[in-house]
Amino acid sequence: MIKAVGDKFYVMDSTGKKVLGKHASKKKAIAQLQAIEISKNRNESRILRFSEYLSESLQTLQYHDVLNPDLWDGFELKDDVRQKLLEIGDEWSHWAKLPLHAIKDYILVGGNANFNYTPQSDVDIHILIDSKAIANCPEVIEDYFNDKKDLWKLKHDISIYGHPVEIYAQDINNKIPENQGVYSLTKNEWLSKPVHLDIDINNIPNDTDIEELKTKIDSLIAQNADTTEVQELKDQIKTMRGQSISAKGEFGEGNLIFKELRNLGYLEKMNDYIELNRDKKLSLEKYK
Repeated sequence: MIKAVGDKFYVMDSTGKKVLGKHASKKKAIAQLQAIEISKNRNESRILRFSEYLSESLQTLQYHDVLNPDLWDGFELKDDVRQKLLEIGDEWSHWAKLPLHAIKDYILVGGNANFNYTPQSDVDIHILIDSKAIANCPEVIEDYFNDKKDLWKLKHDISIYGHPVEIYAQDINNKIPENQGVYSLTKNEWLSKPVHLDIDINNIPNDTDIEELKTKIDSLIAQNADTTEVQELKDQIKTMRGQSISAKGEFGEGNLIFKELRNLGYLEKMNDYIELNRDKKLSLEKYK
């Protein structure tokens, strides 16, 4: 609810006792209230506590003694899988108008090239590109690849034996984390064979760390924070994940926290909030 006190407008909780925000105009107070409602509705439909999520599904944290038998015979990629992934890679490259001379390899990475796959794990095809071989605007080439990846996902629904396929083009000089499996689809051989690690999946991130980030995200949205603050937090989480993977691989604490926030819808919540506010800034409202 909104309560006017003097020349200020206060956003209150449902009890009318707790102040959630103070604004100089009713319009800004209404905007905060709308953001709170959006956040609350998404929360109610998506959020489970981390401990409940793990006990009920364990979809985020799994570690196996063998590679995914849907795709592999031991350490050998099944031929029908390889041929289909190459076909998908060729189709994506043609669709994205990648010059053939810039394409150096198609590789299989991620959980399905390692021991930490789940039934929901994507089949991650990365197209290795020599970015320098692509003329014009090298500074925006990564953004172009990201946009193409997202647009492809909106237009296509491709799977390999029930596992969704995700494709991304990356520069050939990008570093691959140690101990992670990287399989060349073009050469039909391992570029980096996965190492089976002594993983204790019960050694999960501190639930407090996840709760603190969830609370911070909810608080920023509830306070109708400037989009730069939300973007900065989003970038911090992304950096945390990258550093964690580089240091400890897929089961680094920062990466597990990132995955849990993603699975609980918090990353999408931040993205939606940023885009919603950008759209408002670019719009002109009609006053009655």
